[in-house]
Amino acid sequence: MENRFEENISSSIPMNSILEVEETLHQVGMGMWSIELEDGKAPKMYADKTMRGLIASPEGSSPEETYSHWLSGIAEEDRPACFACVDEISQTGHGEVSYPWTYPDGRKIYVRCGGVKDLKYTGKGLRVTGYHMDITETVKREKALEEEKNKTEDILTSLAETNFAIYAIDLNTGTFDIIKMPENMRKLTNAKGGDNWDETMERYAEKSLHPSYKEQFLEKFTLEPLRAASKDKDRHPALTFLRFNGSEYTYISSIASFSKTESNLAVVAVSDVDERIRKEEREHQALLLAYDAAKQANVAKTQFLSNMSHDIRTPMNAIIGMTAIAGAHIDDRARVLDCLTKITASSKHLLALINEVLDMSRIESGKITLVPDEFNLSDLIDNLITMVKPQIQEHHHTVDVRVDGIKHERVMGDAARIQQVFVNIMSNAIKYTLDGGIIDINISEKESGNPKLGCYQFIFKDNGIGMSEEFLEKIFIPFEREQNTTTSGIQGTGLGMAITKNIVSMMNGDIKVQSKLGEGTTVTVEIYLELLNEKEVSISELMGLPVLVVDDDVVCCESTVHMLDEIGMEGEYVLNGYEAVERVTKRHEEKNDYYAAIIDWKMPDMDGVETTRRIRAKVGPDVPIIIFSAFDYTDIEEEARAAGVDLFLPKPLFKSRLVRVFKKIVGVDEEKETTSNELSNFELRDYSDKRILLVEDNDLNAEIAKEIIGMTGAEIEWAQNGKIAVDRVMEVADGYYDMIFMDVQMPVMNGNEATAAIRSLGREYTNKVPIIAMTANAFIEDIAMSKSVGMNEHMAKPLDFNKLLEVMEKWLNKK
Repeated sequence: MENRFEENISSSIPMNSILEVEETLHQVGMGMWSIELEDGKAPKMYADKTMRGLIASPEGSSPEETYSHWLSGIAEEDRPACFACVDEISQTGHGEVSYPWTYPDGRKIYVRCGGVKDLKYTGKGLRVTGYHMDITETVKREKALEEEKNKTEDILTSLAETNFAIYAIDLNTGTFDIIKMPENMRKLTNAKGGDNWDETMERYAEKSLHPSYKEQFLEKFTLEPLRAASKDKDRHPALTFLRFNGSEYTYISSIASFSKTESNLAVVAVSDVDERIRKEEREHQALLLAYDAAKQANVAKTQFLSNMSHDIRTPMNAIIGMTAIAGAHIDDRARVLDCLTKITASSKHLLALINEVLDMSRIESGKITLVPDEFNLSDLIDNLITMVKPQIQEHHHTVDVRVDGIKHERVMGDAARIQQVFVNIMSNAIKYTLDGGIIDINISEKESGNPKLGCYQFIFKDNGIGMSEEFLEKIFIPFEREQNTTTSGIQGTGLGMAITKNIVSMMNGDIKVQSKLGEGTTVTVEIYLELLNEKEVSISELMGLPVLVVDDDVVCCESTVHMLDEIGMEGEYVLNGYEAVERVTKRHEEKNDYYAAIIDWKMPDMDGVETTRRIRAKVGPDVPIIIFSAFDYTDIEEEARAAGVDLFLPKPLFKSRLVRVFKKIVGVDEEKETTSNELSNFELRDYSDKRILLVEDNDLNAEIAKEIIGMTGAEIEWAQNGKIAVDRVMEVADGYYDMIFMDVQMPVMNGNEATAAIRSLGREYTNKVPIIAMTANAFIEDIAMSKSVGMNEHMAKPLDFNKLLEVMEKWLNKK
């Protein structure tokens, strides 16, 4: 084979030279070969020993077989390139190609093949002489470099997407190339590729960086720090700092990375982090504020507990002390009654404190709900004045209530919660106004913009001690109390205004407080209430009747006259008693008497009683006289009636109230009078033919209920839990119990379970027997639960005795 190969080498090359070349090529892994190509004949390939080993051609193979072995190692897709190389050689005289080669055993390598045309070949075809070389390792290195290059390009592309500036620094020369750089920075630093890095950074720090960051920046990103950091490839110097962007300072972040293949290369990337940092600062500030709020709340709650310790112990001390005194003077009826009166007052105050704490807890947890119902504004205000009247009298305050422009009295809303708001505001006004103070209440209706809603404004103004500007800012914060009220012995939880604010907000209303130390406080509440159709009331008998209004308050006179005109009566007013006597006398002499006169009780110089006395002296009993006042007139009632007063009318005056009183005068509408003595009313009832089942697990509560209910003469049976009650009802005949009072929280079987069990007995009697919840579970959902299991009414402990009597009358008298 060697001889044939040698024979086919150009005869122009000496044999010894051919052998030397072959040996040299063999030592470096290169093989020599020649191919003869003649039309119509199989190609012949002559190869040296290296080439034969490369193509795995067996010893003794013919030139044609050698060619076949060589060709079999080339993949189909790579053969065209090889043939193209031969074509190139035939046309240009030389050529070269690289391609993958597969050994028969499957081992794959890469080879480079090159050749030249034998110009002295005399045959009919073409002879090419060339070389083959294993370049597998070279290809692997090239691929690795290409992959590294691609990886670097990917990294740079990624950096370019997330960073607005990228620089490549040669740590040996100290120069840098600009991969990406915004135009404003380019102009600011006059930077260009190949510049000195340190000089550029000095200019950048001087012109763009916030002074507080300049030193830190240069300590991290100049050449020496970068060279030191490059020795640890996993170290990445970074800094977030403020730079001036031409209009404002914004946060940016720089980070340096080092090439793992080139020890002298550093890449510095710069990104915009202003939005993230600002967000983090806002969140941090919010956390600080939350922390401060929590800290203040803790302090406030600590102070609250201290205040509550005092405020709760005060009525408790009175209850315990008065109980002891009553026990020591058990035979002294007057002394015992006095003690019981004070115990009752202290108990109610203690209950009010507890209710405020519970209400605030409910509001904060979002569990409080509004229960809208139909009510009348005049009744609401009446109840308000009645509730706070004892406090007003105790402190000798003057309360003036004015009504202006109320067109709709019947509304839908949560009257109990509104009452709670007003009682709290009035209680504060009473407590924080020195004795003998003045409290004004103004009530008006404004346009709401919605024909179905009424906008009602309630203004409570006092001339009390007022509040500081500092405290006004936190008046609605739970547990907060003005320092001068805490130290002055005025009791309170610090929750009242927080509860008030929450309730008003739940009604989509608004509350504002204005106050100055020593000058008093004004609280303005606006709430929206659903309007109801006013009940049709016949007022034909009142049309055109003249009425005189007498009051030293012009606003009150004008408002009252306006209401009289709306009714259809003819109203006019005077501002003092002297004018009233003169005006009534004159019309009497003209035989054109007023239908009635409405006279304020409290007037300067001549009060309402004296004015009435003088009118009666002039005109006799013909003109009905009504005394109206915001004050309790019980002390002067006897004197007033003796002077000739026919009726008493409390302020504020509502149109419906005026209509009722005038219809009463003409005998059209008679109102029933009720007594205000709570327990004496029970003695007036006779339910001796009724039997009541009391379900109560607490012995003391059972004793109280049996004593009070028993005052009506009703027979009472006591069951200590729900299970006993159910068993009793199952045992007795239909109609045995006329009513059941059911506690809720009890052992064995609670009241809700017991009620459900009784209702499920399937008897007509057990379906209809009145079951009344009498429980300390007093929240809205407790009431709803009791109704859902079949209870007819719900009464909260401590018992409201008037409500208890109303419930008994309603269900025991029901046929």
